[in-house]
Amino acid sequence: MNRSLWKVAVLLCAILACASFLPANGQDVAKKKLTNQDILDMVSLGLGEDVILEKIRTAPETDFATDLESLKALKAAHVSDPVIRTMINPKAAAAAPAASAAAPAAANPDVPDDIGIYIKVRGKLVDVVPEVVGWKTGGFLKSMATQGLTKGHVNGTIQGPKSALQIGTDAEFVIKCPEGTAPTEYQLLRLDMKGDRREFRAITGGIIHSSGGAEKNAEKFDYEKIAPRVFRIKLPPLKKGEFGILPPGATSGNISSSGKMYTFGIVE
Repeated sequence: MNRSLWKVAVLLCAILACASFLPANGQDVAKKKLTNQDILDMVSLGLGEDVILEKIRTAPETDFATDLESLKALKAAHVSDPVIRTMINPKAAAAAPAASAAAPAAANPDVPDDIGIYIKVRGKLVDVVPEVVGWKTGGFLKSMATQGLTKGHVNGTIQGPKSALQIGTDAEFVIKCPEGTAPTEYQLLRLDMKGDRREFRAITGGIIHSSGGAEKNAEKFDYEKIAPRVFRIKLPPLKKGEFGILPPGATSGNISSSGKMYTFGIVE
């Protein structure tokens, strides 16, 4: 073999030898295991906890040391407990997203999304549609006779002889209150029947002053908190008739204004 052919042969052997090393080296780089030092480096870079957890979850392989001395070193480097917990059991971290996606938290059927008053029908909450309340003044002659010292009164009036919602005394209401409002600010009122309308006393007059509220028609009720600003209302024993739940701020002494009341009738 002459010198030229010898050089070519040597060159080809060198190329083949180098090529035989490339896949193995590339595979080693791709499969580099994530170690404690990698976690310490990411923490020192200021990466967030969620980034580090994602890096552990997607790593092809991990080789974490979680003996007592290693845990001391991790805590000293301010590695968070969730990251350390994931280092101890990386397989659980990889399975967690799939599990949470498969089983989303179920909404509580007894907790409404919007502010209002609801009644439970066949296990489901149904909106109670409010009726418009108008205001009617009374006691004018009495006020004139006392030269204004004795005030008149204001009645809330609702058109129609009865509510569209007719229920039994075992009915269950749920109230979702506005922010800063308590269930004690709602009033359960018995309505007086006046032929083609229903009425309740909104403001009662007195000497020099007038007292707000509807004590004349009020019925006491119990409530139970079931969620933030959400309360379950259990009706007291009520006689057959017409009733309504008056939300706070609904009364008015101005007959040109109107409010709302959540009305219902008791049929038994």
